[in-house]
Amino acid sequence: MLGAGGVGVFGVLASRLYYLQVVKAEDYLTLSENNRFNYNIVVPERGRILDRYGEGLAVNRQDYRAVIIPERVPDLDATLLKIQDVIKLDDRTIERIKNDVRTTAKFIPVLLKGNLDWPVFSALNIRAHNLPGVVLEVGQARSYPNQGIFTHTLGYVGRANSADIDKDEDPLLLQPTFKIGKTGVEQAADQSLRGEAGQLKVEVNAVGRIVRAWPDPKDDAKAGKDVWLTIDAPLQRFSAEQFGEDSGGIAVMDVMTGELRTLLSMPSYDGNLFVSGLTQDDMNRLNNDEKRPQYNKVISGGYSPASTFKMAVMLAALESKLIDPFRKVVCVGKLRLGNRNFHCWKRRGHGPQNMAEALKHSCDSYFYEIAQVIGIERIAEIARQLGLGQTYNIGIAGEKSGIVPDPAWKQGKLGSGWRMGDTLNASIGQGFVLATPLQLAVMTSRIANGSLAVSPNLIAGQTLETPPPMTIGSNNLEFVRQAMWSVVNEPGGTAYAKSDLGLDGVKMAAKTGTAQVRGISASERRSGVRKNAELPWKLRDHSIFVAYAPFDKPRFAVGCVVEHSGSGAGRAAEVTRSVLAEALKRDGMAPVATITEPPL
Repeated sequence: MLGAGGVGVFGVLASRLYYLQVVKAEDYLTLSENNRFNYNIVVPERGRILDRYGEGLAVNRQDYRAVIIPERVPDLDATLLKIQDVIKLDDRTIERIKNDVRTTAKFIPVLLKGNLDWPVFSALNIRAHNLPGVVLEVGQARSYPNQGIFTHTLGYVGRANSADIDKDEDPLLLQPTFKIGKTGVEQAADQSLRGEAGQLKVEVNAVGRIVRAWPDPKDDAKAGKDVWLTIDAPLQRFSAEQFGEDSGGIAVMDVMTGELRTLLSMPSYDGNLFVSGLTQDDMNRLNNDEKRPQYNKVISGGYSPASTFKMAVMLAALESKLIDPFRKVVCVGKLRLGNRNFHCWKRRGHGPQNMAEALKHSCDSYFYEIAQVIGIERIAEIARQLGLGQTYNIGIAGEKSGIVPDPAWKQGKLGSGWRMGDTLNASIGQGFVLATPLQLAVMTSRIANGSLAVSPNLIAGQTLETPPPMTIGSNNLEFVRQAMWSVVNEPGGTAYAKSDLGLDGVKMAAKTGTAQVRGISASERRSGVRKNAELPWKLRDHSIFVAYAPFDKPRFAVGCVVEHSGSGAGRAAEVTRSVLAEALKRDGMAPVATITEPPL
């Protein structure tokens, strides 16, 4: 009986062993492999952002960084204190480190600080024996070589926050060293730039710690695609030099294709600060700067276009056929409407002016008179045809549409009716009218090319549709171009003698604008209007200038605003003339790099 029982027990054990080792062998082998191996995500190399000639505007560089493995740290506070002998960690960074340590597995590295320079990295290596749990690594980080000149266009990258992770299921966002585009082209083209994650097979022990890696070439990460811009990097750097310490924006645009050669907002800020980690001092400095360096003025800044808007009023008058362009209107320095005076910028008036002379001298009174005849609806219609009051989806977020006002807009926005005084203000580009430097460049491009409603584009390599034709008569556009020629090429023009570009007789056509940012009281007009130099910076007029060149064969158009710098014939004209000349010099100097695949 005992023998039979032993045989029976042995049979049960044998059958169970057979079942486990033979019948279920494949299943348990899979489970064993899963316990033995993990697959770690490999972060791909981010694609570059390049200018039209292939110069790197956003690239990748070696990143020396320090991480900490919590399970190897006996005293986190003591270790952080020792680290600060070499690396300065502010309170915000320390709180972030402690939060990461609390919320992640104890054997997963937590970033202490990246973007360390070599001397700091070397110093940490020397002290490594006294920093238990601190591991020094070499990885990759985003770099912006031009220190801010392109930041408003390029944007910057940063760690994914909870909102980003909720919207995007890509596991890359969970990696502590992976960064996504936060603003600009970095954000707009992020999916293309970030690439595809790879996998690294690693052998782990019973508690999940890595023992060794098992590389497999087929699981390598795929680098992100490069994105090419239409921007001419040397021209943009030159434009920034012309601005110097001034604030504002400038756009340089091809009048036929819409390619943006320059899209600059000044002052700017260094996007590398956001990659390396913005300190509280950095944030305070940016937030407290009255020139608003973080604000993208060239596509978001809403400015009264001032007298540059008079081209739209001229075209509305010519298209309406209600105004004889050769009939003279006498300017006495002001126009009376009801119980209010609307003043011309020239206190004693310009005397008799026809339409072309009124643009040349920028006579406000003339435009007050004709605007009453043609009405705001016709002016608004032409302004929109010229590209004002709309956005263009150039590839970065933040574009503002500006305002082309009319009675429907005012009723819907302010809940009040349109008045004739509103029309008079709009006729000289003041009142409710707002435009960005980019829109001013678009307006000038459409006037210059004479037929096409060209739109701006920033991303190179796209298949662009032929711009639709404008319905504005070609003869009327030519009349306006001739008047713009007189502004800078004939005595008495508001920017006379500013036309010479130093390029063998190449001339430009242009229009000045001086935008008031404050009201002028009747008592101040009687005693004498205070000059800009006597006013605080924020109360000075904006200097605005639009131009295109060459006059006979238009190539580039420019919209430029220099904040609080006075007359449009001053700083904005100086900056525009220099930049336009440089754009023409550079045109065709360098071969455009070949784009092998669509950038987005």
